[in-house]
Amino acid sequence: MIEKIIDYAKLITINQWGVASLTAFYGALSAGELDFIKLFLLIIIGIQATIFSSVFNDYCDVEVDSLSKGLKDKPLVKGSIPRIHALYISFFAVIIAYIIIFYAMYIDIFIADIKPIIFVTLALILGIIYDLYGKKILGSDFISASAAASFCLFGALVISENISNLTIIIISLVFLQIFFLNAITGGLKDADHDYLYDIKNIIYHLGVRVEDNNVIITTPFKIITLLLRTTSSILLFVPIIILKNFPYYIWQPILMILMLLLIFYSTIKMLNMKKFDRNQIRKMISTQEFLRYTIVPIMLIGFIGFNMGLFLIIFPFFWFVLFNKLIYGSALKPKRM
Repeated sequence: MIEKIIDYAKLITINQWGVASLTAFYGALSAGELDFIKLFLLIIIGIQATIFSSVFNDYCDVEVDSLSKGLKDKPLVKGSIPRIHALYISFFAVIIAYIIIFYAMYIDIFIADIKPIIFVTLALILGIIYDLYGKKILGSDFISASAAASFCLFGALVISENISNLTIIIISLVFLQIFFLNAITGGLKDADHDYLYDIKNIIYHLGVRVEDNNVIITTPFKIITLLLRTTSSILLFVPIIILKNFPYYIWQPILMILMLLLIFYSTIKMLNMKKFDRNQIRKMISTQEFLRYTIVPIMLIGFIGFNMGLFLIIFPFFWFVLFNKLIYGSALKPKRM
């Protein structure tokens, strides 16, 4: 019974909720919202979106995942959870999210307007398209990134009818981050088996290969990876440098620079590895993404306050460690990807 519960916890990626549930939350923060009830509801909606995204993706990818020895312990791959259950869970997560949204609009917690409904539905449709056809469409990572950006915009639009420059920056950061995760690091960690299923991903077309457990990382792939990292890094400083009246402390950009140096160090180390080791790649990805995620609340602390900033830094890490320990037996095991 306990093993079955743990498998369901893995399927719904409960260890990822601390980070993945905050996309719309950040959209609301960028609109200046700090009300507990509104932000809490956006977290619950974000959890439903995370459940749908991870479970439906596993449902669609079970045949591909079964080709990799490193993914043999995923619940749907090993058959510990019936595949149809994944479809039921995905469906109910969407229903719950829409019920919360419409009810919050009905009682005037959220702005009752068609625009947030349009963008949350657009995020859903794009997510479904990506899960169903993403591996057959070259550059489909743009679809996934656009889904996340639309969901972030939804979070801002249920709070404010006006889209601020800060909201545009946050949405752009979300887009770049999800694109990077799917197209670059996600593609790299699955480079040993994606080609077996004729998956049309960007890194394969850039010449990245795994041969006899040796990974071949081409110069074009390295250039694009570092270019994306650089673009995202520059964007992080735009609010501080360009936006008028954006509040910040002098230590914020200094700390951000130090953290970015660590991210680039880890990224360059990843790009120069010779042996393909999925667990090692996962560790490097987790390190990079933890640092990258933490930079955003640090950048926003002057705008959202210390309490909210510390919450956004501590809560996701605490959640990740707690549930990794419960479902994997190791507090720092890289999240299942």
